[in-house]
Amino acid sequence: MTMDTTSPCTNACPLYAFISRKARHLLTVLLVIFPLLWLSPPAHSRACPEISSSAASQRMAALANDIRYHNQLYYEKAQPVISDAEYDRLFAELVRLEECFPALTAADSPTRTVGGGVGGEARTVQHERPMLSLSSATGPETILALLKRVAAAGELLLVQPKVDGLPVELVYDAGRLISASTRGDGRFGEEVTERVREIQGIPLLLTSPFPERVVVRGEVYADRRLLQNSGEGTTLETYATPRHLAAGALLAQKPDPALLAVLRLFPFELVTAGSRDEGPRSDRAALQLLSDWGFPVVSDHTRQVRTFAEVRAVYQSYLVNRDQQPFSMDGIVVKVDDLSLRQRLGEGGRAPFWAAAWKFPPVTARTLVREIRWTVGRTGRRTPVAEIVPVRLGGVQVSRASLHNDAEISRLDIAAGDQVIIALVGDVIPQVLEVVGRAPRDANSGATPLPVPEPAIDACLHDSPGCRDQFLAKATYFASKSGLNIEGLGRKRLEKLVEAGLVDDLPSIYRLKAEAMTAVPGFGTETARRLAATIRASGRPDPFRLVAALGISGVGQKTVQRLARQFSSLDALLAAGQEQLDVLSAADARAVKNIRSFFHSPGGKDLLTKFREQGILAFSGEAR
Repeated sequence: MTMDTTSPCTNACPLYAFISRKARHLLTVLLVIFPLLWLSPPAHSRACPEISSSAASQRMAALANDIRYHNQLYYEKAQPVISDAEYDRLFAELVRLEECFPALTAADSPTRTVGGGVGGEARTVQHERPMLSLSSATGPETILALLKRVAAAGELLLVQPKVDGLPVELVYDAGRLISASTRGDGRFGEEVTERVREIQGIPLLLTSPFPERVVVRGEVYADRRLLQNSGEGTTLETYATPRHLAAGALLAQKPDPALLAVLRLFPFELVTAGSRDEGPRSDRAALQLLSDWGFPVVSDHTRQVRTFAEVRAVYQSYLVNRDQQPFSMDGIVVKVDDLSLRQRLGEGGRAPFWAAAWKFPPVTARTLVREIRWTVGRTGRRTPVAEIVPVRLGGVQVSRASLHNDAEISRLDIAAGDQVIIALVGDVIPQVLEVVGRAPRDANSGATPLPVPEPAIDACLHDSPGCRDQFLAKATYFASKSGLNIEGLGRKRLEKLVEAGLVDDLPSIYRLKAEAMTAVPGFGTETARRLAATIRASGRPDPFRLVAALGISGVGQKTVQRLARQFSSLDALLAAGQEQLDVLSAADARAVKNIRSFFHSPGGKDLLTKFREQGILAFSGEAR
């Protein structure tokens, strides 16, 4: 048998000479495609859960609904209630189920979207290409997966801090800044050009030479050192974290100039710079171009690594020194330097395959529980909160920590006098992690209450004995920005109006007159006049927005926006037949069920009648 001269092997591979020509051809093909397979994103090898398609569909719908809810809290309201690790677990479970049951994957699945939506009245800008999120975890697993994908090439990686700010995209035409937008939903962002123009360090005109069109992305953050020197009046008292300050200053209609003065930019990506042939070949070269054009690139925050040990060393260094950085950071970002390799690795619907993030563990502190109290939310649900000895946590003074529900109290077996470890969930919400020292117990020392039934869907829609707190919670949400956005009508003013007998249900808000409010302590003539005018201006709101403002469980602004596209009016929703309901997603079907249950209840019927009699809602058959 003679050696095939087309073979990639020589006499140094004797075994190769004894296999058939067909087998040799197959082996040659495998040798060619193996490196490409190695560079491809790894497939998950975990076994799929042994559940039916029906059960999988229900679980996927529940996960998607939960993730959308937490996305809204995080991106739009800056009020996360679960940790990043808990969110990542929910997201990973949904991803796994979609891999196992691809036919059940919804077109609007949160695994295919990025970030939050854009406000309905905001001017939107389409991004040059989608602004994706990053695969991330509080452990090193996403970094190890990235290293595995690029191990065959032995590629250089770059490590940068994961700056906790507001991502923006900047567009330059002929060297001049013409557009700035937030990430939004990944495809469209909110236009913030005028605000960005006021941020020191962001070039309004690039230093030449530069291409005709340049697109840059970066993180707008609140500089900690500037905040410390800003004096009273410009502190974090109004904002939970520097990230929320940055978002608030950029997105506010009339931001405080002192807040804009502490904002800075951390540029991290050159998206477009002329044609592909004349652009940079590596991320390091791209960052150098940004520096040459006038962007505030700090080379010390871009470390070159090749191994996991080197990545871990950078991670540990930033973890130890995170409080010494000018920006708030919640981890590190590891990314491929070679731009052509990035293109070969590609991107998913939500995250690129050429980068990943390694998050820091939550900041913790030890303190003492003073008391367990129960608060009431917009739906009437009671939530336990631990009043604790104040402690500094992540630069914030914390005196209360969430306990979520009575099941969590039972799990922790927590009571007044206990020593506890608390952490900032999402760097914002204080939460009790564990009890590390228990006070002496007696029959009355536990915090778990007697079983309390879930409130009726129409509970506490008006002020009455035993309903004051719940009604105030509902009214506050009704008037808030998330509700009907009645500016100037916050909880404190509502408390005074309720105590004065001027507000005893939600429709009575629209009966408020300036003359009557002027007689209430704390309301001046001008304040009462402005508030009355604001209430009148809110006039006859869109029925679906009004429904979202009522605090019905599982019914928020995003949900009603989708329902408004399915139903021509609120009456059409209330009268819909089963065929119309069958085409809805599981989450929207649950929301419709809750809405109908609410308006079919005695309290809901009465509320609907009053809204219609006052002209706040149209009667059936009237135009919306």
